[in-house]
Amino acid sequence: MVSGHSGVGKSTLINAIVPEANLKTGDISNWSDKGKHTTTFAEMIHLPFGGKLIDTPGIRELGIVNIEKQELCHFFPEMRARLNQCKFNNCVHINEPGCVVIEAVEEGLISPTRYDSYVSMYYNEDNRN
Repeated sequence: MVSGHSGVGKSTLINAIVPEANLKTGDISNWSDKGKHTTTFAEMIHLPFGGKLIDTPGIRELGIVNIEKQELCHFFPEMRARLNQCKFNNCVHINEPGCVVIEAVEEGLISPTRYDSYVSMYYNEDNRN
């Protein structure tokens, strides 16, 4: 079974593996520069070399359960590798001076989209508990 967020290329990947599956795919959005939700139902594909694969509709949102805000950065490996280098030991990597995570984003060592995801999760109160 192939599952994941909407518009990340699950059907495109399956088409690359099994071209005869000819699954419907969508264009990249000009607005968001991301894929669009295209698959609307689960479909089983018989693999020519044996086995079966199921393409599933994308998941619009995954929630975070039982992660404290202070622990969130530990789930981003590119941030976790730098955590002990921040000026303050209680740095949350949002706007503190001497934050090596923010510096790494500015230097292109951490993807801005990954960092934006972190900040979004950090401030989303629905993700706590």
